[in-house]
Amino acid sequence: MSSDAPDWAALQRSAPFQQLVAQRGRFVRYASAALLSWFAIFLAVIGAAPAVAGTVVVAGMTIGFLLGLSQLVLAWLLTWGYLRLSNRRWSRLEQSVRELAAAGAAPEVAR
Repeated sequence: MSSDAPDWAALQRSAPFQQLVAQRGRFVRYASAALLSWFAIFLAVIGAAPAVAGTVVVAGMTIGFLLGLSQLVLAWLLTWGYLRLSNRRWSRLEQSVRELAAAGAAPEVAR
């Protein structure tokens, strides 16, 4: 390993890196749980109550169709939320990690 290469172990132990991994992981876990839960509800309604799912609500659209469409809306909202957090909060942490990597992630800086 050359002398100007970052100390990857120290970089991984650094506070900005740990915060970034924890915050992103938390968002992904909650977003995944929300989307999968909503999909399970959709499947339960379609499977257990097809008459309810087939009920026409507006202009020939059924409850089942609207629930299916809501999956796409939820996916777009979660994507928007991820991008918003990424641009507003995580980009600062990413920049801190990049700066530590450029500095070689000296252990005294990484703590």
